[in-house]
Amino acid sequence: MDLLERGIFGFVHRVPGWVVGLVALLLYGVGLILPPILNWSLARLVIANIAGTAWAAVLAIGWLWVQIEARDRRHLMEWTSDLRQLSAEEFEWLVGELFRRETWEVRETGRQDGPDDNIDLELIGKNGRTIVQCKRWDSREVGVDEVREFAGTLMREGLHGSDGIFVTLSKFNRPALAEAKRIGLNLIDRYDLYERVKKVRRTEPCPICTAPMVFGHSRYGWWFHCEVAGCRGKKNLSDEVGRAVEILTLAA
Repeated sequence: MDLLERGIFGFVHRVPGWVVGLVALLLYGVGLILPPILNWSLARLVIANIAGTAWAAVLAIGWLWVQIEARDRRHLMEWTSDLRQLSAEEFEWLVGELFRRETWEVRETGRQDGPDDNIDLELIGKNGRTIVQCKRWDSREVGVDEVREFAGTLMREGLHGSDGIFVTLSKFNRPALAEAKRIGLNLIDRYDLYERVKKVRRTEPCPICTAPMVFGHSRYGWWFHCEVAGCRGKKNLSDEVGRAVEILTLAA
């Protein structure tokens, strides 16, 4: 069942929505049309109809689930000001969304309920495949043992050190930095991560100081406000309900 689930979600992740719809329609149609053509018995006809409908429904639900996850990743990217509030799974989502906005094709492979072989994300770009390890540690530093373990994963996958990216919400200690430099491993600590997140967020510029404003809600409605000290820049969206809905729901 686990392999089946991963296969279904892998399929709906990798193909466009119209392909998922077409395959679901074909499965549904085969269950209805094929049995009469082959002169199957009534019992086999009923089973085929149920199976075709069930598989079509599974694909449709899988595709819908993927869209909901994509929406959640976008919301994490746009609205999370304190990354320390994220769970380990949400942290992986945010890192994946970051690379996605940096033009990578991203495949989420990390699992919280089982082994993931030290591969949380797979990135596909013009230069080939890159794998990412995410550590949502906010106080404990990442040490040389974790770096070496990830280097072993790269070797097992037939990749070089430069084909790996290690991301943490904490920092790397000196031995870890030295080891990563020796093998060519790419490191992203919390400072680098915050800066890269800022660059890809779709923000509204402040009309006074042009700094990115924060989107929020109060009893007066939806609004943007500037968080730069001393700046009173803001934009009320009470008269632009459509704009607020767009920010909340627009696909990336």
